[in-house]
Amino acid sequence: MQQNRRDFLKWSSLFGGLALTPMQLSSNLLKTSPMVIKWAGCNVNCGTKCPIKVHTQDGIIKYVSTDNEGKDEFDARQARACVRGRSSRYKVYNANRLKRPLKRVGKRGEGKFMPISWEQAFDEIALKMKETKDKYGNEAFFITYATGSYGSLLGNCYGSLSPFARLLSLYGGYLNYHNSYSTAQITNAMNYFYGGSPASDIATLRSAKLAIFFGANHVETRMGGGGIGYAYHKALEESNCKIIHIDPRYNDSCIGHCDEWIPIAPGTDAALIAALAYVMIKENLLDRKFLDTYTIGFSESTLPSDAPKNSSYESYVLGVCDGIEKTPEWASKITKIPSRRIIQLAREIALTKPCFIEQGWGVQRHSNGEQNARAIATLACMIGSIGIEGGNTGCRTGTSIYYDLMTIPCKNPIKDSIPCFLYTDAIYRGKEMTDLSDGVRGTKQLKQNIKFIFNISGNCLTNQHSTIKEVNRILSDESLCECIVDINVTRTPSNNYADYILPDATTLEQEDFILPSAGYYSNRPYIIYCQKAIEPVGEAKPIYEMCIELAKRLGIEQEFSEGKTQKDWLKYLYEESMKKNPLLPNFEEMREKGLVKFNPVKPVVALEDFIKDPINHPLKTPSGKIEIYSNELAKMQKTWKLREGQQIVPIPVFESQREGILDPLKEKYPLQFYGYHYKGRTHSSFWEIPQIRETNPQEIWINPIDAQARGIKTGDIVQVRNDLGIIQGMAKVTPKIIPGCAVTPQGAWAKYENGIDVGTCVNSLASIVPTAISKGNGQHSILVEIAKV
Repeated sequence: MQQNRRDFLKWSSLFGGLALTPMQLSSNLLKTSPMVIKWAGCNVNCGTKCPIKVHTQDGIIKYVSTDNEGKDEFDARQARACVRGRSSRYKVYNANRLKRPLKRVGKRGEGKFMPISWEQAFDEIALKMKETKDKYGNEAFFITYATGSYGSLLGNCYGSLSPFARLLSLYGGYLNYHNSYSTAQITNAMNYFYGGSPASDIATLRSAKLAIFFGANHVETRMGGGGIGYAYHKALEESNCKIIHIDPRYNDSCIGHCDEWIPIAPGTDAALIAALAYVMIKENLLDRKFLDTYTIGFSESTLPSDAPKNSSYESYVLGVCDGIEKTPEWASKITKIPSRRIIQLAREIALTKPCFIEQGWGVQRHSNGEQNARAIATLACMIGSIGIEGGNTGCRTGTSIYYDLMTIPCKNPIKDSIPCFLYTDAIYRGKEMTDLSDGVRGTKQLKQNIKFIFNISGNCLTNQHSTIKEVNRILSDESLCECIVDINVTRTPSNNYADYILPDATTLEQEDFILPSAGYYSNRPYIIYCQKAIEPVGEAKPIYEMCIELAKRLGIEQEFSEGKTQKDWLKYLYEESMKKNPLLPNFEEMREKGLVKFNPVKPVVALEDFIKDPINHPLKTPSGKIEIYSNELAKMQKTWKLREGQQIVPIPVFESQREGILDPLKEKYPLQFYGYHYKGRTHSSFWEIPQIRETNPQEIWINPIDAQARGIKTGDIVQVRNDLGIIQGMAKVTPKIIPGCAVTPQGAWAKYENGIDVGTCVNSLASIVPTAISKGNGQHSILVEIAKV
């Protein structure tokens, strides 16, 4: 039997510090309060939002379990949390936990703070807000993109969904952002291709005969019982579908159900697709009827009338426009896939129906990411594998239903918006940023530089951004951004740059709703009501209460709260949502149950209506069809001002990416390098929990061929370097990574010692240059050299 310090002191004081006899000890134990169980949810941004049970005694969390109700069957499935959700107790009781408001006393970035009272924090922050508004206007306020939490309504939530967004909107507004660090390139690419990102439910995979996954790793990135990892395995168990994973790394989704792993050089997917198209064209394997009926721009005959001659995708593949035929031999030199396997793969994909084509989000996170994403979607079109059970669009697996709840009303009067990845640009050159050069929306040119930042539940301010040394330079200059307020549950590398740090309450310490942020797959929709297991640790407060206090000082308390408490808002928002969804139980029943599951739904087949009737169900593209050739991109090609070396092309050509396999910089830095998502963290969340780090160590994977050439063995400490920085960590020599490439889990917390990041944060090496079309973060395009320390 384990005895914690609090119990020991309680018992000691009760008996005057005297030693207890066994009989006295037994009698005292019988007086211990009973265990109380409350529902809560893991609201980090993996997308699944698994429910957890919080077991408390005397107001202290003793342990965390997960859903064990009902039978563990597919139609009545338990939504079991993974190791991350089950470790929530360690996040609450963490040595790094924020317990009091802090004010900076050193230079920005030094991480020196002093504790202050909530009254002082609110008074000083409100005063600085007033000064910023008077001096610069509301366009100077910015809420950063953040992914530390997601899916809750009022509490531990981020960005544009936070009560802080309502507070700033009522105070006159703030600069918006668009895109995300996760999906900037693929979202924009699919908007120009499909008019959105339509994708079939993973459950439809059970009807497929062949499935090709490009950089998709559902089992590892969404491994909880509420996500698609379970559905992925279940669908494959119900089918005889052959599975091929195309990925530089042998990921966890390859284990158990994968028939073949085809290693590919990072960022070269569009070259592979072009070669597959070449074989299909030459051997008459294309679904010409589908291409002619539903798409524009694959062939010359389906080009828009104003498109230049020989600008179709087919002309590109055959080398009509550039004199280079995109043969399997051509692609093999780029992708490192043998040409004979490319030929076999083309035949297999074209002749096996239905074929499920899907890409993960890693493929598009390169400096040429938009082209990779559009190319994979083109492959799905070439075989007509769209709108049918067992087929898919080439997008990442979609959702089947949304049981959304209303969020707190927020109407920002300012429409100006920047790509989220360019927030550092907006600090030092904001008034220079335009729609044609920087992807600004809502205005032709920004009116103001960012002067005041709220960073809520996020580590993207520095750690998840790029070229961390450059970010340090920008944020450390107090003449640029004049005030940074960080709200979080724990100390992070990002809040080292704050002027004020406010301690947030976790979802275990307040009442709130949690919904899966990616919607629901067919397997089992559910909604969680966090029942508040314990009081907030230390002086931590829910975000809503922080905003109430700031609203008082800004003179907008009544407008902000409308006289409602946090629970009042939850009840109001839920009951308003009930009007649109009669399946929802009443609020008190929802609050009492904590977890409500709904019946499985029919899996969505993407673009089914469009394929059946394209006239009455057109896509949201200018032509109403699938646009392999995009007129919108053709216009951008002529008008946008791009950075040196960048281009915009209306068809999905293979573009040699910056810091890619064909970059001349490879002579100096011969290894391609990137960060991958793994089971030990969600982005950078859970890094602070040593139990998870112990079972999921931060390692730098390197192929045996590359390791031998450098004298590196597993367990050696190595340095990975390029012109942007140096990271240091432990090597793992493994054939699970393609030769010429090395990887490390992304999201490690940067820690600099003598200019070297010994925390092994991959973003210390990533370029801050955005991609051409979306202005997104091409953080997987990195060239490095690795050496043993």
